[in-house]
Amino acid sequence: MELSEVIEKCRVDNVYLMKGPRPPQRGSLALIGHHMIFSSPSNGNGTNSSGAGSGSDELWLLHRMVDRVVVEPISRDQNGGKIGGYLKLKCKNFMICMFEIANYEDCAAVGRSIEKLSNLNGFEHDYPFYYRCPFNVLDDGWSAFETEQDFARLCIRCPDRWRISAVNKGFAVCPSYPEAVIVPKGIGDDFLKISASFRDGGRFPVLSYYHYETKSCIVRCGQPLIGPTGRRCREDFEILKCLVGSSKGYIVDTRTKQAAQSARNKGGGHESNYINWNYMNCSIPRVKELHDSLAKLVDICNESNVSADRWMSKLIGSGWLQGVTDTIITAATVAQFVHCEGSTSVTEVPVVIHGGEGLDSTLLASSLAQLLLDPDARTVRGFQALIEREWIAAGHPFSLRCAHSAYASGTLTGPQEGPVFLCFLDCVWQIYQQYPCSFEFTEEFLIFLFEHSYASEFGSFLGNNEKEKKEYGVKRGTVSLWSYVNNPEVLRSYVNAMYEPNESVLWPSVSPQSIVLWERLYLRWQRNWSETDAAKSTMMQWKIREKELQTKVLLLRRQLAELTKEAQVQNQLPQLQIKG
Repeated sequence: MELSEVIEKCRVDNVYLMKGPRPPQRGSLALIGHHMIFSSPSNGNGTNSSGAGSGSDELWLLHRMVDRVVVEPISRDQNGGKIGGYLKLKCKNFMICMFEIANYEDCAAVGRSIEKLSNLNGFEHDYPFYYRCPFNVLDDGWSAFETEQDFARLCIRCPDRWRISAVNKGFAVCPSYPEAVIVPKGIGDDFLKISASFRDGGRFPVLSYYHYETKSCIVRCGQPLIGPTGRRCREDFEILKCLVGSSKGYIVDTRTKQAAQSARNKGGGHESNYINWNYMNCSIPRVKELHDSLAKLVDICNESNVSADRWMSKLIGSGWLQGVTDTIITAATVAQFVHCEGSTSVTEVPVVIHGGEGLDSTLLASSLAQLLLDPDARTVRGFQALIEREWIAAGHPFSLRCAHSAYASGTLTGPQEGPVFLCFLDCVWQIYQQYPCSFEFTEEFLIFLFEHSYASEFGSFLGNNEKEKKEYGVKRGTVSLWSYVNNPEVLRSYVNAMYEPNESVLWPSVSPQSIVLWERLYLRWQRNWSETDAAKSTMMQWKIREKELQTKVLLLRRQLAELTKEAQVQNQLPQLQIKG
């Protein structure tokens, strides 16, 4: 299928932009395979939003970024005919664009075209496969964070406890795992295969994180398929027994007790009679709950003329901030087991995390716990590695979860859509705003990742797992998002000038006054941020200048020390000559 076949009307002139990311203005609306382009008359500088020189000021919008299309008539004639039309595009990044088009039929044709192009099944026609990289790739993001590299670093500090397994070669055992995984050294591949048959989605226990300070580990997996008959698996028991040794470990279930019991009635469940393991529930919202909460939150943010008390009441009622709080509490609990109990006990304290399939709340808990524990995860490159390892390679189904955002749901993907990754980014921002100097990246970097997880010219978030990436040739036919980010010209715009390396574990507050609305994301299109941006830019410039001066001071001190040393040597030479 050619994308041009879907386009009913490729260009409409005399269109009025009523609402959007720029002031109201007239121009032309054009549709091409992957973008909608609104071009207004030249503003005198001869540049457009894509950075290319031209005679018009252009607004480019990926069709995939459109979440919902609404077409309404402006008025009706005496015979009930529709005169003119409003085209409203509600985007996945919460932006709303509204156009006024004189001819209703043209408006409806453009709306139908964008609706089809923004909801194409599959992703083989997506823009990343057609995007031509305009910069030299200095650091290939596809090979920058491979499992073999993680294992090599692990072997330096802990050579005898873990091994890298190819049991999932060809994705034969678990379709949502990568082909190479890190598992306990004393466990053979035959045990892993049997454990996979006992775990939801074939997600047998694999290493997520090893804490060098306490020698404790975080392991993640899918729920055990115990079912109502209380099924057991000796091989799975042996894997967890190998982790815990003679100490006590913790199994953290990210579901409520009621949800875990309900899952058992449907064939799932939780570990029972696992010796030396403490089982506990730390509830994180389900995918559907997050989707509903986000929809309510965005509706609230789009409301106007609402009293402050009423607005705050509806914000709390959306449940989004409570979901973020619960997620941080779970991650902090895991971090506490690993760091605090591991440092006081004689032996390490392993933690196993699972919810249902291990694709959503499990990854939320494991990745956020690492952010709290590991200072390297709070650097730009370390954060990229965390997302690559704990979200992309770990099999979070981005194509399903991000098919729609807050304004709509798809007929095929609707039940599986949910802003799980956005919840992760929101949690990171909450910790960031409590520890603003402990993160090497900025708030803008988090917003950048949010937008690209829903629609992008890069292939990192395409597909639901590594298996799909391989089947569709994503790594061969697209550019990695990390290749773009790590370009020096781009990277400097996301580096936090206030960053000071902090080797300590972070313990964020979860009090009601500490967990706040991420205004720059959810109210991004409702407010004018120019003054805030200018103040932040000035502060960052002064901070950069301060660091430059500090570096210069250190250099001068080093030079002074060297000159002083040389002078002392010169003073000692005459005395040595006299003695000689």
